[in-house]
Amino acid sequence: MKNIFLLFLLLLSHSAFCQDITVYLDEGNELISKNKFSNAENTFRKGLKEAPENPILKSQLALTLINQNKNDEAEKVLGEILVNQPEFIAALWYGGINNFTKSKPDLRKAIYYFEKAYHLLDPNSPQYFAVNYYIGRSYRKLLYLEGLTYQEVDRMLETYKKYVELQSNAEDSIDAKSFIKKVEEKRPGKNVGKWIITTQQNIEEIINKTTK
Repeated sequence: MKNIFLLFLLLLSHSAFCQDITVYLDEGNELISKNKFSNAENTFRKGLKEAPENPILKSQLALTLINQNKNDEAEKVLGEILVNQPEFIAALWYGGINNFTKSKPDLRKAIYYFEKAYHLLDPNSPQYFAVNYYIGRSYRKLLYLEGLTYQEVDRMLETYKKYVELQSNAEDSIDAKSFIKKVEEKRPGKNVGKWIITTQQNIEEIINKTTK
């Protein structure tokens, strides 16, 4: 899924700008495509000295920070954008990516960002199948970590099925289909507050938490 970063980057590179930032954007995006994230960060920061509030430069700066595991810095930059432009789609997208991929993921925050972006995405774009993947996958992880409500399971199935429909030949499609089938067969009724799928690992984690 990491190539989705660049897919969104390419969409941004053809946007219309109020200020002449194309030199910085093109140079920074080229550096990102070569995985030179520190150099790209410097380039976008130079551009922001000329256009301090430009949301596209800020979004791409956040992307470079995400790729350097500077997740807290990235979150701050994205927050600055969203305060003024709550539906700026690149910032929402990178907010989801940031929280999904960091070393200690905040999956519920990732879902929050991706759901905010969901209805802003073109259903024919690569980001649309990806957003369904990220939401479904985030809920799947939460099902094993802390459990899901009946409504959350519904949303997980909805998005995971959409991902499989749109990416039927993906490497993980067999696993995703198997998981969906398992959930549909095993899920408890609406009367159950939260459903968690227990494994040996999360049983041990629960025991450790209760004994501390």
